[in-house]
Amino acid sequence: MLRLPKGLWILVADGQKALFLENVSDTTDADLRVMRVDEIDNPATAAQGSDAPGRFSGDSGAARGAVEPADWHQMGEDHFAAGVAALVNKWVAAGACSSLAVIAPPKALGALRSELSDKAQKLVMLELAKDLTNHPVPEIAAALKSALAPA
Repeated sequence: MLRLPKGLWILVADGQKALFLENVSDTTDADLRVMRVDEIDNPATAAQGSDAPGRFSGDSGAARGAVEPADWHQMGEDHFAAGVAALVNKWVAAGACSSLAVIAPPKALGALRSELSDKAQKLVMLELAKDLTNHPVPEIAAALKSALAPA
C-alpha cells in the first residue's frame, strides 16, 4: 500500500482559502495535521467596484472604445495566491520543509506556481489541479494517495 512521506507538507488552496497540512505518520495510514489556515473575504467584483469602465478616444476623432473593466475579485485572488506563495517561499528558505504537495484549482495552481521560488518548486513532488479547500482532511489524504499511486 502507498505511503505518504513523513514530513510532507501539503498546501491546499484556492483564491480565498489556504490550508497548510503536514503528514506526521510514517505508516501507510496518512495522518495529516493542520498547521495553519489562511482565509480572506473577497466579494464579487460587482460588490467591490462602483465605477463604470473607462472609455478612450482614438486619434483624430476616431471612434471611441471601451476599456476592459477591472476584475477586482480576480485581482484579490491573485494577491492572496502571491501572499500564500511568499509564505511557502519563506518557510522553504528557512529549511522548514523537505517536500511539498500543492493542491489547487487550475487557475489558482498556475498563480501559485508562478510565485513559488526555484528552491520551493524543486521540493514540489506533486501538483494536483483540484479544488479541495472545503473538503475534510481524510478526503484530501485519499486524493493525495490516489494521485501518487502508480498507474
